[in-house]
Amino acid sequence: MEEYEDINSKVGMMNMRNCPKCGSSDLKAPRHIRTRGVTSAKTADLNIITCNKCRYTEFYELSEKELAPIDKKAGMIFIFAAVLPTLIGIGVSVWLIWG
Repeated sequence: MEEYEDINSKVGMMNMRNCPKCGSSDLKAPRHIRTRGVTSAKTADLNIITCNKCRYTEFYELSEKELAPIDKKAGMIFIFAAVLPTLIGIGVSVWLIWG
């Protein structure tokens, strides 16, 4: 039977800048993902860091400070994806009817 190390005994890649599995410092830049659980409507914003040598991957939850620019960008996407097309649709309809 394989023994597992205490998760708190190792410092992750984010703090060490080295892979805890193989020791390589060749890491991919952190990538952001927004995910949700199977039965949950709540989302989680995570950073993924992967070792280029052994492909070991760790996930880190973002802090409030790291989330601020992402939330701002999500608000802008909502405006352009939902509000702007609605206003254009109303404008075109009015133009076709009374134009």
